[in-house]
Amino acid sequence: MLSRIKINSFLYLKEIDIELSEGLNVFTGETGVGKSLIVDAVEFVLGKKGGFEDGSYVELVFENVNSSYAEDGMVILAREVKKGKNYYYINGRRATLSALKEASDGLIIVHSQHQHHSLFRKDSHREILDSYAQIENLIKEYQKQFEKLKQIEKKLEYLKNQQSNRLRELDILQFQLEELEEADLKEGEKEQLENRYRYLSNVSLIKEAVFSAENILSEDEDSVSDKIAQVLKELTKVSSYAPEINDVLSALEEAKAIIDDAVYQLSRFDIDVDFQELSQIEERLNLINRLETKYNTDEKGLIELKRQFRERVDYLKNLEFELPEIEKERERVYADVQTLADQISQIRREKAKLLEEEIKKHLKELALKEAQFVVKIEEKPLDRYGKDSVYFYFSANRGFEPQPVDEVASGGEISRLSLALKLVVGSDVDCLVFDEVDTGIGGKTAVYLAEKLKKLSQDCQVILITHLPQVAVYGDRHFYIDKVFTDSETVAVVKQLSSEDRVKEIARMLSGKTDRHTLNLAKQLLESVR
Repeated sequence: MLSRIKINSFLYLKEIDIELSEGLNVFTGETGVGKSLIVDAVEFVLGKKGGFEDGSYVELVFENVNSSYAEDGMVILAREVKKGKNYYYINGRRATLSALKEASDGLIIVHSQHQHHSLFRKDSHREILDSYAQIENLIKEYQKQFEKLKQIEKKLEYLKNQQSNRLRELDILQFQLEELEEADLKEGEKEQLENRYRYLSNVSLIKEAVFSAENILSEDEDSVSDKIAQVLKELTKVSSYAPEINDVLSALEEAKAIIDDAVYQLSRFDIDVDFQELSQIEERLNLINRLETKYNTDEKGLIELKRQFRERVDYLKNLEFELPEIEKERERVYADVQTLADQISQIRREKAKLLEEEIKKHLKELALKEAQFVVKIEEKPLDRYGKDSVYFYFSANRGFEPQPVDEVASGGEISRLSLALKLVVGSDVDCLVFDEVDTGIGGKTAVYLAEKLKKLSQDCQVILITHLPQVAVYGDRHFYIDKVFTDSETVAVVKQLSSEDRVKEIARMLSGKTDRHTLNLAKQLLESVR
């Protein structure tokens, strides 16, 4: 609910802090005092356009709010004019107007001569009718199937686009796949080939090195093997005189054996050049390098590309068989969607007649006896809410054909129509503000209006600007607006009335006097509604 309206400065409202209650809050005052300034202040916060003075600041405090914008169940919306610029705030933080409007959605609706957006908004008429018809669950079921249909149609469109390019892409992919399959690359193959290529390319150097090593070790007259043999011979002669030489002899004999084995291994080394193998390796490496350059990847990436190409080719080949199945599924889901849309439309048309009658009944009791209210339903292409466009048409006087409500209804008429709709359908917001709802009515009609407002305030908070005592006495909290004149300015004041002050205000509203007779009448009127 809207628990507080804080006004630092707005027009001639200065330093005003209004604490509201649940139920029905009424504002009254002398004619010309500017009772609607409170409504103007609320509309100011919600984005009302106009040339407002620098320093204007109004704050709305909502409590017990279930909203993503709530902090500890509270939402504070404010607007300030500073140096000609408008600043909007949500919970004390700067915000855009669109964010503030989003934050206020579901919290408050103002019905005044300036603002009737709840009835003028494009989809509100359908929403009101659907709420009255209590078909929310059926619409959710429909929307589930409708979204499924949209997904299928999206997939179908994608597949058709794929189909148109399928043959061209298939030709390209098959060529690329054949190219990679013919190459038949194996992971690590390139490294092995490069190692073998380096060997074959350097056979002459290897052969020369092997021949030289053999000569040095055993073939030359002064070879390593001969020198070791000579050393062994000399040391053997004296080994009996110096036993420690035996360890050296053992080491040298082991070294000679190793050298002899190395010579044997070198003599068996096959170093003939296979020029055919060298040519084949070179050709294979050229192929791999060319493919890597063409596809801008390495050997491992080429192997992965081959797998991807094969999957894509299989998919494109199967595409021509998938399309008919998707089209059949689309037809089946479309039939389900159409059936649900027909059910929703039938219920809407049936409930529209009942809604018309209930609204007309309330309008007659609100001094609009000749009013006509018509719910027009026109068929349109399927969307998320079915196949119906819903429009409310209204005429306040006999002999005039009903027209769209935003074209014909006055401020007072639209407020009463809104009230009637809220009574019949229920309120979807926490707080409703009414101004001009009692314009042009009195007597028994005023009592009907008061009773309806009181009933509505049991479901949501109602703030009402009124000049009728028959209505004001039903308020759960009563505020009085007055003007104070000083030498330099005119300032409005707002105060909550005590029980005694309320009797005086009702007496003033009854006759403009506060004598004993009118005070007694006021007391009787207040007691009659308790």
